[in-house]
Amino acid sequence: MKRFTEDGSDSRRDQYQKGEYGKLAASYKEMSAELDFLRSELKRSKDYLDGILESTSDLIITVSPDDKIISINAGAEEALGYQRQEVIGKPIQMLFVDPRDREKALRKMGPTDNIANYNTRFLTKDGQIKHVLNTISRVRDHSGNILFTIGISKDITEEKRLQIELIQSQRYAAIGQVFTGIQHSMKNMLNACKGGAYMVRLGLKKDDREMFTEGWEIVQEGISRLTDMSMAMLKYVREWKPKFEQVQIGDILSEIDRVIKKTAENKGIEFKLNLPPDLLPLTCDARMVHSVVMDIVSNAMDACTWKEYPKGESAKVEVGAYTSHDNQRMIIEIHDNGCGMTDDVKQNIFTPFFSTKSKSGTGLGLAITSRMIESHNGKIDVDSEPKEGTTFRIVLPRDATT
Repeated sequence: MKRFTEDGSDSRRDQYQKGEYGKLAASYKEMSAELDFLRSELKRSKDYLDGILESTSDLIITVSPDDKIISINAGAEEALGYQRQEVIGKPIQMLFVDPRDREKALRKMGPTDNIANYNTRFLTKDGQIKHVLNTISRVRDHSGNILFTIGISKDITEEKRLQIELIQSQRYAAIGQVFTGIQHSMKNMLNACKGGAYMVRLGLKKDDREMFTEGWEIVQEGISRLTDMSMAMLKYVREWKPKFEQVQIGDILSEIDRVIKKTAENKGIEFKLNLPPDLLPLTCDARMVHSVVMDIVSNAMDACTWKEYPKGESAKVEVGAYTSHDNQRMIIEIHDNGCGMTDDVKQNIFTPFFSTKSKSGTGLGLAITSRMIESHNGKIDVDSEPKEGTTFRIVLPRDATT
């Protein structure tokens, strides 16, 4: 028999418990509904992200800390010819033409855990080579441990092919331009040789030793200029393939300073080298860079000899180098206070066979210089004012191999 207390406490307790159970059930139902909503939102977000990853033509590959492939997207399947089940769990190195390229990229990432537009090559399933621009990022947990590495690569194989075709067509155009210039220059030189030969014959006929000697000197000068022209032509039209090595630009410029200083003094030119103590190393073809700077310095000294300096002013040539603010580029400057250039001259100085040196120049020196710098993915800027002087600014990537 159920027992009731006089004050009905059991009844109140039962009512209280029913109320608490009801609240708990309502809370559970609310949490369950919220959880279902979050699951739905999570699935929607996942489907949304998967849609983006799978619809892009870029190659997206995730890699575990031990270099095993975790996932690839449809773009990677399409470009590389693999189904994802064929590569998941396999070493990422299998996709590289040179597996060392990945290690090089990871070493360049530094503290930012990111490297952008790294030029490398992938190997497809059927053995074809794909040129790609690779952006790699490390993803870490809250403790700083690497969870995975994600690589997003853009297939630039077609762009590379078109670039090679463009370079080839430019070479053919350059060769045609060279031969046009040679035809004009050689005609002038041969006419000089003919004139000298005529003086030689006339000197012999008249027994005029002075005329004979003068004519022979003209012939020798013409032959020498023809030889210089031929060598410069061969140098200009050849394909430039730099031999890259890491060097200190200060060593190259100091060697030029040692070689050129005496010549400058003999011409009454003050030659000055400005080098900061903290110059970073440069990856380049040291021989080419040396040749480029020497050629421009030689032109700078010529510009000084062609100027009549007012009282109190003297000829000066200065060479210096510094790195850009982001440490990605090396800038070499050659400045002179010589005769300067007009705008017309400045616009044509890198054109083959354009020369301001009349008989003494081939017109190929700066054209060759420009091609050498282009082979390093660099550029040359020129600032000049007539009677004020000229500044050549050579801008080189600190690592032209990437």
